Amino acid sequence: MTHPSPEAFPTRVCVQSRECSPGILERLAGSSLFPERPIGAAIVSALHRPGGSVVCLSAPALADAEEQVGYYLRLGGATTPHRDDPRPPRSRVTLLSLDDLSFRWLSQKLLDPDRAEAAAVRAELAALVEAERTAGRGVLLCQFEPSEPLERLADSLGIPLDQAPSWTIPMGTKTAGRQLFQRLGIPVAAGTPLVHSLEELAAELAGLVRAGHRRFVLKLDSTAYGAGMGNAFFTVDDARAAADDLPAAILAALPEAQVMDPKLGWPGFVAGVPVAGVLAEELLVDDNDNVRSPSVQGRLGPAGAVIVSTHEQVLAANRQTYTGSAFPASSEYRARIVEYTERVGAHLLAEGIDVGDYGVDFIVIDRDGRQHIHGCELNLRATGTRHGFDMVTTLLGVRPDATGELRVDGSPRVYVASDGITDPRYVGIRPAALIDAIEHSPLHYDPVRREGVVLHLLSALPEYGKFGAVCVAETTEGAARMLAELELLALRVADQAHLPL
Repeated sequence: MTHPSPEAFPTRVCVQSRECSPGILERLAGSSLFPERPIGAAIVSALHRPGGSVVCLSAPALADAEEQVGYYLRLGGATTPHRDDPRPPRSRVTLLSLDDLSFRWLSQKLLDPDRAEAAAVRAELAALVEAERTAGRGVLLCQFEPSEPLERLADSLGIPLDQAPSWTIPMGTKTAGRQLFQRLGIPVAAGTPLVHSLEELAAELAGLVRAGHRRFVLKLDSTAYGAGMGNAFFTVDDARAAADDLPAAILAALPEAQVMDPKLGWPGFVAGVPVAGVLAEELLVDDNDNVRSPSVQGRLGPAGAVIVSTHEQVLAANRQTYTGSAFPASSEYRARIVEYTERVGAHLLAEGIDVGDYGVDFIVIDRDGRQHIHGCELNLRATGTRHGFDMVTTLLGVRPDATGELRVDGSPRVYVASDGITDPRYVGIRPAALIDAIEHSPLHYDPVRREGVVLHLLSALPEYGKFGAVCVAETTEGAARMLAELELLALRVADQAHLPL
């Protein structure tokens, strides 16, 4: 099936359900609010799209919803009707919400057959879609990742989706990505095949230890473990490496592995092995124990496989958890990782996948005076970089040039994006208060200079002391300074509100 161009759909229904394990979602702070991350970008993009409008679903509702929508309307420069669209700008943005704080997928909340509130929202959504179709506007359901529940929803509404079909979900596992990289000639870290018992894992690890490897990442092979939560670090010291029965020595030491998710722990990790399978990879670090993790984002569609953007991923101290990104990826290796990602895109098209975002994560290390690039993970979904990229490119009104960089009238633009600006002192801040502070601050995005800070994920502030932002500047150093100044601004807002710790 060939999908029409996105331009054929001025109206977008935004249901950004993150469909990893509900158990994992329960352990990630503010995870029920993750589907809110792209809403700001979706609103601003709609206002810049000819005849554009957007319907955004959330559960729970956005905190200070009208203040947030007003903020994005002002960012989008849409305070009065456009000459080509007589509708009031606010009428082009519809928020639908469910009073559901559970850690279920957003799609599950919306499609819950036993909740009258969910049925009412589905009916309202169907009426909105039908009204847009009657007005001659095409409607597209925008999702975060492949989803069988959202396929059922789209089918009931009679509209297409913007991501790959759900039969592709197994292609996003650690083993599938690793095998694909090897098939396409993309280097990968030394590793084991997929196994389903600790005994098999110990035997396979023994071969890697004999080859000189000592530090590993153990990975449960399931898309249900997001943010590296299904990973564990494991080290084989020299004494164990010299054991006569090396597999037995490794098996005895495996319970010492440091599981990324402390609430999962080693018992929970072991329980996942026979179900998901497990593999081990060499822990890649350079001679100074550093690592860089660039990523490339592509899009599958009528034009084929198109490279959209590159980023440096910002990882937490554990080197596994994504917290943000910096655009673009380093020019040292940007061309090489783009070429590798083009290979992946061509393969996906050959497999019959002709719609959706895809991303390839890499590990880059410097050893022996040489740069080594390794394919790390294939993501058949939007990835955490998309909302920042969409926001920035819409506000700037430009797309990356042939070098993969953003330029405004010849002047470069880069940005630093974060989904994890957090401090316990921020707890209790209302989104409206931070919006007011940023709009009266020199940090606020300036549409003339086309630099500044844009906020998102604001509903996580009151309870979790957490929010996100994109900082746009001419240099990465300038964007990083904006981010540091934003953190101080949030502290001043907390102080003015006299929030207790």
